[in-house]
Amino acid sequence: MLDFAAQAQRDFLLWAESALVLDTETVNDLPRIRALMEKYSDLPADFADASLVALCERRRITRVASIDSDFTIYRTQDRRGFHNLFHAPG
Repeated sequence: MLDFAAQAQRDFLLWAESALVLDTETVNDLPRIRALMEKYSDLPADFADASLVALCERRRITRVASIDSDFTIYRTQDRRGFHNLFHAPG
């Protein structure tokens, strides 16, 4: 998305330093990520999707912003669905 201009990349990183919270616990989610990739192997769920689902479970988040429409299918361990802010229910 940002490969078109070096200045756009620098501007994004400047914004990110003050606006984003980076999660450092993903390594602890690896067993759950593997389980999710197996559970949803028929989609197939990739590492990015499974990582986001595991992160959301751990942080108790159900609102996501993803260009992946599969988030209407994924469920948390307690069977809650996700509300994808980029894909309105149709």
